[in-house]
Amino acid sequence: MARRKLDDLKMEREFEERIEAKQRRISARSYPDSSRRDRKKPKPPFLLRLLAWCGVILFCFVVGYVGTEYMMKNIFNLDKQWPTSGGYTGGNGVGTPTNEEYASIESLGLDMQKVTFSVFYPRDGELMSENVDVISRTLEDNIQEAVLRILKLSGIGDAVSVLHVFRDVETVYLDLSAPFLEALNEVGEKTGSLLITAVARTMNENFSLTKVRYLVDSKVVSSETKVNLNADWQSHM
Repeated sequence: MARRKLDDLKMEREFEERIEAKQRRISARSYPDSSRRDRKKPKPPFLLRLLAWCGVILFCFVVGYVGTEYMMKNIFNLDKQWPTSGGYTGGNGVGTPTNEEYASIESLGLDMQKVTFSVFYPRDGELMSENVDVISRTLEDNIQEAVLRILKLSGIGDAVSVLHVFRDVETVYLDLSAPFLEALNEVGEKTGSLLITAVARTMNENFSLTKVRYLVDSKVVSSETKVNLNADWQSHM
């Protein structure tokens, strides 16, 4: 009797083990293993990721540019235009503010250095000199401002403009607008020569440039004038 009971328990145990094994097989088919469950999703294509990063960078650039422009205009007021007889327009223009305009500029708290130039100009058959204050920028800009002052003091500043300024060691090349030739012929040979000499002396004293060459509309002067513009002009001090 006892042996039969033992056989029954053994059969019941084997039956339970079979059921458990079957359940494990069903579970294995229903749920992937841990390595498959933990498998990472595929990354987007490289081109798509690159475009996304470019979009983020462009967005940051636009926001920074617009924000900076807003601050410059509405907080620091750097787009303010300054009335001046010297042609200064406050940001990209060429010219020099008057003493009153310097006070207005300095009231903004801007770090601008003021320098003084001695410019020469013809007057009544002689060379005259005058000290002018300018905002120091690049050397070419300062040369351009000095030439504009000479032309204005000579009475031809309203018609003539300085197009470009170039330097080559001790020589400065001044590229002037076409009305410069007409102005030289109108003032005559003596005054014209004094004007050219005044420019050379101003370049020498203020910028240590000993020679001046002239261009008109970015070309070598080919037409005849009362003053030879094809030569190197030097100041005889």
